[in-house]
Amino acid sequence: MDHAEVKKITGVSDDRVTISVDTPFKYLHYSSDETYGNYTFPMRVEVGLLTRNVVVKGDENSLKNRYGAHMMLMGGEIDGTIGRFSYAEFYHVGQATVIGRYPIHFHKCGDVPSSFVKGNAVHDSFARLVTLHGIRFLKVTKNVGYNIFGHNYFIEDGSESKNLVEYNLGMNTKMIWTLVNTDITAATFWVTNPHNIIRHNRAAGGEFYGFWYELRKNPIGPTATPDICPDAMPNGEFFDNYAHSYAKFGLRILK
Repeated sequence: MDHAEVKKITGVSDDRVTISVDTPFKYLHYSSDETYGNYTFPMRVEVGLLTRNVVVKGDENSLKNRYGAHMMLMGGEIDGTIGRFSYAEFYHVGQATVIGRYPIHFHKCGDVPSSFVKGNAVHDSFARLVTLHGIRFLKVTKNVGYNIFGHNYFIEDGSESKNLVEYNLGMNTKMIWTLVNTDITAATFWVTNPHNIIRHNRAAGGEFYGFWYELRKNPIGPTATPDICPDAMPNGEFFDNYAHSYAKFGLRILK
């Protein structure tokens, strides 16, 4: 985790294969195929582009107070709320001492099949990357997260199902004491209902966990109900996800 480096691209070769950066790299960034028994898998250094042309950010006081910009979408049980966030940059976002103030937050919207969070870069966030709370059918794809406090990709209470989370990257996930209790041991991907599709994601370094499945008997919080039983629901999909460079575990499953 401590070997992540941020560089500015200063040039690209004519064949589009090689880039030049502003300063030399301090650490070795490993990339190779590793074999254990009969199984070979790619152990690759992760590279994420942090900048975009459209920017959402906090103001000059955000870093000092850990109080950044946030977006919350609410209302609508059957596609009544539509949020489409694509290829934007979010930094100095989220609020470290206020529950529910996250960079991109779908809050109790019900079914949102027309919504997506795609190709965004969220970095230096004081609280999370994207929050799925009380929703179904959201598509979260090809996003990059770096240097974020608390659970990054946050499936919140256990009522959330049938969402698609794929081809996302999270790097340098850090613990925080001022959100919910489990953020003290933060995970890059936090999942409270197995009936979601989690595939082709990369969790690349953090103080505790890469992927954490916390499967409760019933949802808690604002979407608490005895009618949903996450720990008895079928697994939607967990496939081709990689985690490395964590102080504890790449995958934790807790019932």
